[in-house]
Amino acid sequence: MEYQAIVIDDAEMGENMTKTPQKSLPNGESSSQIQLPVQENDDEHYSIKTWSYSGSDDEVLETEQPHHDREEAEEYGASFKDTLHSQAQYKLALEDSLRLIERRLQERREVQRGGAEGTSQSTCIFRFPHGLVGINDKAQEPEIVSIGPYHRGKDHLLKFEEHKWSFLDKLLSQPSFITRDLRFYLREMKALEISTRQCYSDTIIMSSHDFVEMMLLDSCFIVELLRHLGCSEEHIHDDDPILTRPWLIPILIRDILKLENQLPYFIIELVFTWSSNLQDAKVSNNLPVLALKVLDLAFPRPSLTFSNKLYSQRTHLHLLDLFYSSLLPSNNATNSREIEYRPSNQSIQSATRLRPSGIKFKPSKGDNLFDIKFKNRVLEIPTITVNDFMSTLLVNCVAWEQSQEDISRYFTDYVSFMNCLICQPRDVAFLCSDGIITRFSQDDIFVANLFNNLGKNVVFNIRSCYLSKQFREVEAYYSSNWGMMMRTYFSSPWSFISVFSAIIIIVLTMIQTIVSVLSYIGQSKTV
Repeated sequence: MEYQAIVIDDAEMGENMTKTPQKSLPNGESSSQIQLPVQENDDEHYSIKTWSYSGSDDEVLETEQPHHDREEAEEYGASFKDTLHSQAQYKLALEDSLRLIERRLQERREVQRGGAEGTSQSTCIFRFPHGLVGINDKAQEPEIVSIGPYHRGKDHLLKFEEHKWSFLDKLLSQPSFITRDLRFYLREMKALEISTRQCYSDTIIMSSHDFVEMMLLDSCFIVELLRHLGCSEEHIHDDDPILTRPWLIPILIRDILKLENQLPYFIIELVFTWSSNLQDAKVSNNLPVLALKVLDLAFPRPSLTFSNKLYSQRTHLHLLDLFYSSLLPSNNATNSREIEYRPSNQSIQSATRLRPSGIKFKPSKGDNLFDIKFKNRVLEIPTITVNDFMSTLLVNCVAWEQSQEDISRYFTDYVSFMNCLICQPRDVAFLCSDGIITRFSQDDIFVANLFNNLGKNVVFNIRSCYLSKQFREVEAYYSSNWGMMMRTYFSSPWSFISVFSAIIIIVLTMIQTIVSVLSYIGQSKTV
């Protein structure tokens, strides 16, 4: 009987073969089988020929099992071929996955190694604190443009990416004091890659090319945006994608002030310096001053005077930090704390409860948001318009303070103070009627929810806040006998009428008694 010989190289097939155990070999050796259907030459009989390979040596054992079912033998052969094909595909997919994972691991090791060996830069761009996530998604995530790696690549932000390339093209094509080409910018950005990665609290898993490209596009976009918004209307072109659509400007300003949407300030400053030209010298050769003028388009401050010396001497971390520092009081000092002050859990009551106690609310004349005073039962609070920009500013500045350790807490203290005054939409209505919250704000429910959600999710220490004196004085008056009498007897017109009537009755009774006594004395003398 003759058989068709099939030679199989075990070294080449490797994992692509189906190996099934045949028998146990001595000394712990292993064996495997490969079975193929083989047709006899003389008749219709089929058999399954098996090659058995021993792992201990090169011996190959052959066994034969006669088979009379042709269909079964052919089906077995087709199944074997399919198995080999499936295993080949599996091996290729496994190799691809292995290469990708090894590449990501290598990039991560390089980032971590570079962070340990590179120039030290303090982390300054954080993710939102967990307690503040979800308070206001519109204030947390960018609406139009992504800056930095945290929100890069999101679907609703991809449309604006094309504008970044146009801004880069304009920056490279415009004349400057020293002509610098694209190669120069890429070389400098590559040199600053490690320092820039260190500024982010999260490990950025991006390839070096993608990260450097992001640095270049985002920094050039911010610099050109500031120049565009800071220039006069004479320099507006008909094809300008920003200035020809004014409704975009407030949204862009809000986006570049969001905590998770930042680029390190030193990158923006270097690009601004490298690309400076004569036009910049006419407008302003100082980046902080130009940036604040642009940001004030969304938050006008009439009395604000920009000083090149004041802002050029400070070390800014990003645009949010620059704008944040410009809003702080000039003295930047908190009130002195007194040991005997022991605030209650509520600290101060809401506006609805303070008003019946005789406390009046009055808008402050100052422009500083934190200039809150309490004197002669009058609580003076600066006017505030709680619109989209203000809600974005409050949420991100509070998040910025909560992310830092050695930093002032003015926004956190202010929000906590307002949270005490506002417990329900009715309190917002009272503050609106007193002129504290303007009519251009969002509805009462939105304002109340904003301050309540921010106030209950921040770390706040009454004794160390800059408003500790105001907390103490307001609470002391509310708990005083006079305050208690005011809200008990003079909280409503009917209470006042009742008290006044009682006083009149008492006075008339006293007069009647005096008259009776005097008449009795006069009658006694007559007798």
